[in-house]
Amino acid sequence: MSLTRTTTGGPPHAGSGRRPLARPQGPRMPGWFWGALLLSPAFLLVLGVIAAPIAYLVRLSFTDAHAYLPRFGSVGFDNYAALLRAPHFWDSVRTTVWYAGLTVGLQLVLGVLIALLLHQKFHGRGVVRLVALAPYMVPSIVVALVWRWLLDPTTGAYSWFIDKVWPGSQPPNLLSPNLIFWSLIAVSVWMFTPFIVISVLARLQTIDPSTVEAATVDGAGAWRRFWNIVLPELKPVLYTLILLRFMFMFTKFDVVYLFAGTGTEVRTLPVLTFQRIFGEARLGSGAAVAMILFVLLMIFTTVYLRTLYRQREETA
Repeated sequence: MSLTRTTTGGPPHAGSGRRPLARPQGPRMPGWFWGALLLSPAFLLVLGVIAAPIAYLVRLSFTDAHAYLPRFGSVGFDNYAALLRAPHFWDSVRTTVWYAGLTVGLQLVLGVLIALLLHQKFHGRGVVRLVALAPYMVPSIVVALVWRWLLDPTTGAYSWFIDKVWPGSQPPNLLSPNLIFWSLIAVSVWMFTPFIVISVLARLQTIDPSTVEAATVDGAGAWRRFWNIVLPELKPVLYTLILLRFMFMFTKFDVVYLFAGTGTEVRTLPVLTFQRIFGEARLGSGAAVAMILFVLLMIFTTVYLRTLYRQREETA
């Protein structure tokens, strides 16, 4: 009687007389195929959620589509050419850049200062933190309407306060065409600065306090501690905040429209897009404005990220 020995794996030994294990039949799939197969759900999701709406917007921008009528004819680059020749379009571009740049700059300065203050230990710090963050929790429509009421030159609290402090004086109308842009800047900074405060305060709480205490023992003042220790720790957060806040304010519509309307003094590109589509029913022209807004934002993002990466490589 003879026993048969079973092999569970490994190459057969030469001369052992055993036959190699049979491999599965059929063509073998290359590695890239399995990688593409695994990535295909994410690719299809991005294609459907991001790429498809942008592609449809591009198509609309080359037509004379009406917002309410079934009119849809190709006009080539006429919408873009008409926009580039219109002086009010360039006024909207300048207004949008100024609005985004000023609000982001002021938000960063005030946000860092408030976060540094709230990082200190004092009695009632929790209440002060809640009050400082409250503006970001208020809906945009409430902020716009309340501030318009406060700044009203006849019935607002602003004119009442000026009259009490300087009786008989004539306070400037902060909602006039000459000043409403600056009033909008102040309202936007008041509303969105808490986002900077939250982000910077979270980063401050991760800094090792022994480092700051050691610098204090060595005689470093408050400014040197901030400049040499705190600010370098905050730089990654601030770089990200600059990019995010600029993109956010560059495309901001609700507060601008609700507070200032569609006047020429504060007609940013999102407001111009809304005016073209819903005010003039020119869907194709509005899509062209939206595409130019998208391209400008992509240019800024690309330049900012390339500059940031170059600085990091030089300091690495």
